[in-house]
Amino acid sequence: MMSLSVLTVLGLVLLKLSLNILSPRQWMLRQTVTDAYMSYERSYAERIPFENLLANDSPWPVYPATSTTAVAIGRLPGGTPLIGTVVRTRIPDTGNYPIDGGSGTVATNPAAMKVWKAQSVLTYTVGSKPYWKSRTVLRSQ
Repeated sequence: MMSLSVLTVLGLVLLKLSLNILSPRQWMLRQTVTDAYMSYERSYAERIPFENLLANDSPWPVYPATSTTAVAIGRLPGGTPLIGTVVRTRIPDTGNYPIDGGSGTVATNPAAMKVWKAQSVLTYTVGSKPYWKSRTVLRSQ
């Protein structure tokens, strides 16, 4: 009876230790999946043609307006989907000409550069705790 009790306690301790190891792995897996999705957002902001970035129907509207989209970030082991929300906006540089959303002049911006920040913010929830990740891409023409 004593050896059975010792084996039971030992089994419960090992079970608890194995569960403690799995929790950080799940968190790390979620971080890896969301980082991969944010790499997609960054590459999308870098490859979109500049005229499409500045268009009225751009995926990145001019700040303070935002574009919100629910996205499937990936799947966790067991097929559990990881769902998040992407909020996009673009912000003009202060050196842009007033027509391009800035306050620049010919003296401060002689090359007539147009510089925009395309910002993407991903929000997702793990358990009951919300998390945010953001990527900002500078685009110029």
